[in-house]
Amino acid sequence: MDDPFASLVKMVSALLLVLGLILFCAFGARRLLRSRFSRWSNTPMIQVISTAYLGPKKEVSIIEVGKQYLVLGVTPNQISLLTRLDESPIQQETKPLAEIK
Repeated sequence: MDDPFASLVKMVSALLLVLGLILFCAFGARRLLRSRFSRWSNTPMIQVISTAYLGPKKEVSIIEVGKQYLVLGVTPNQISLLTRLDESPIQQETKPLAEIK
């Protein structure tokens, strides 16, 4: 017959080994997934360009989704597409340094 204390020690050590392996695998998967998907979390796909408030809880927003610009009407109950813009609503004007005085 086996010693009951020895079998208890063997069972507890096996349990700790299995729990350690589970924690190690979870930690490794977390690090792997974080590094693989971090590029998506750094660059947002949707960006709010401008918002104009028309009244209580009513607004018009211009958003950029990818390379498209959308004008949305937003109320507490719904979001409606008003129009699509062909080009950026923000005109970036660059002047040569010689013209700036």
